[in-house]
Amino acid sequence: MSDNKVKYGLRNVHCALVTESGETVEYGGPKAIPGAVNLTLDASGEEVAFYADDQIYFEENTNNGYEGSLEIALIPDWFRKEILGDEEDANGALIENRDAKVKKMALLFEFDGDAKKTRHVMYSVLPTRPSVTGATRTATKEPQTETINIAARPALDTGDVKAKVLQSDADTYTRFYEAVYIRDMPTNSIKQEPGEYSLAAPDDVEIEVASTDNTNKVTNVLLDGVKVQGIHLTVIGFAITINKAAFDSISAGAHVITVYLLRGLPVNVPLTVITGV
Repeated sequence: MSDNKVKYGLRNVHCALVTESGETVEYGGPKAIPGAVNLTLDASGEEVAFYADDQIYFEENTNNGYEGSLEIALIPDWFRKEILGDEEDANGALIENRDAKVKKMALLFEFDGDAKKTRHVMYSVLPTRPSVTGATRTATKEPQTETINIAARPALDTGDVKAKVLQSDADTYTRFYEAVYIRDMPTNSIKQEPGEYSLAAPDDVEIEVASTDNTNKVTNVLLDGVKVQGIHLTVIGFAITINKAAFDSISAGAHVITVYLLRGLPVNVPLTVITGV
């Protein structure tokens, strides 16, 4: 008998922005969507049958992905801006405009009741704008939730609809929510660490990463979780130079430079800042 019959307790829901250029697909870093309540998905496709010689001559089922809904306690403002296309004005108000374009996202999640602790990713999910609902207060308080209809389709570049990763997959599982898992995901690593950074004698920081996929490329560099602006950044292949101006406000101690690549997990490069030379 299977030990994985019942699934309950939707948890760890994340989404990652999908950017498509031609046949190239890039995934942003996954961001947590707190307060996930329920996820419902139904397979989408149809049976194609061709008759000849008084019988079914050819038959197949098409895979158009899934359609369903995601129920959330409250849709976060960052999701409304980054995925649904709302704009924030000078007064901090969120504006929904008729011309706003909803963006595709990858959807990552797991179920608490899954005995195998499986983690899932769907690669090309297009959400809809949620309905606006409300109810007056009664003697019994009923929490109001928000529901987004979603359509999960095959990824533009690979045709992959979804994937799942098991606990036995070690590092891929442990760091699942750091980057969108893709088929045969390459291994990325540090090739050259920076030396100590001296506040007394500031200089550019040079690092180099490596990847088992030599066609991979650096897409983003963060310093302590904050994006390093392009004016301070030079990238040639896997070699990265960060201009000393990016460290003007840094303090002594341990810091982390995070390098994101097109495919595979990000690389965390330690940086020690000292006061002396």
